[in-house]
Amino acid sequence: MVKRFVIGILLAVGLGTWANAQVSVGIYQSGVFTYAGVGSNPEKRYFGEARLFAGDLLNNFFGIEVLGQRNFKRTDWYNFSAGLMIGYHEFDEARLGVPALFTIKPIQVNRNLAIILEATPFLSYGSVYLRGNLGIRYFLERKN
Repeated sequence: MVKRFVIGILLAVGLGTWANAQVSVGIYQSGVFTYAGVGSNPEKRYFGEARLFAGDLLNNFFGIEVLGQRNFKRTDWYNFSAGLMIGYHEFDEARLGVPALFTIKPIQVNRNLAIILEATPFLSYGSVYLRGNLGIRYFLERKN
């Protein structure tokens, strides 16, 4: 429990410093698993995100993932990106994956809100799995 708390605090402080008050926050659902994410500007060519999986009564496991993404197609209405994911989960140890994200920006007056469709083939325990996520992300932009 203390290990989880310390990792969470270090993650929050590190991302807050790194992101310079311009962060994206998101929540992603994958079957019975829910992830909360904090990342950098998803409209840049390269961006990153850290995701925390803290289970509930049914799945009381802990997990953390770090994703590095590159935007291949950026428009006013959608983005397509792919990258690399590394992670650790208590129930399957290390993970290595290649996430592909399709980001839909459905509200014209608020492009900071996005719906995320993700497909991630990943390697764990020497086997390859495919995870699909559906999520929502909001970019908190600093106005100068």
